[in-house]
Amino acid sequence: MAEKTSSVAIALAVLACLAVAHRHVTSAQVVSLDAPPPTTVWSGVYTEADAQRGKIAYTKRCATCHGADLKGGPGVAPIVGNPFFDRWHDLRVFDTFAYIQSAMRHDFRNFVPANEARDLVAFLLQQNGIPPGNQPLPKDYGVLNEILITFPPEH
Repeated sequence: MAEKTSSVAIALAVLACLAVAHRHVTSAQVVSLDAPPPTTVWSGVYTEADAQRGKIAYTKRCATCHGADLKGGPGVAPIVGNPFFDRWHDLRVFDTFAYIQSAMRHDFRNFVPANEARDLVAFLLQQNGIPPGNQPLPKDYGVLNEILITFPPEH
């Protein structure tokens, strides 16, 4: 009888653990086999015009620290080539956009408005060999959050 009781207790403990673990799984962690692959930066998510505006904003706001060539300098990370992809792969375009607005060193006068931050993202994508498309980089934060940054396809 004691053996049967301990088997039941173990089974109930396992079920309780599974129930707790199940509650911590979010919908973002559930992957459907029928789900389409995510949109990536390689599918033309910005226009050449976005990138050109971004270049102007970069020269005005970013080049002093990151350099005209985007290769950084003493104490400033490069934002082109492998360092860009090492930092941003498997993150979303929205993450880059939000980082530019919130974490870049600037004072109140130099706060980067949303439209310039989007253009800066487009410029960074262009400078990292990611081709433009026919549609401008979306203004909708939810859509920006659906665009995945990945290593180049041949990586």
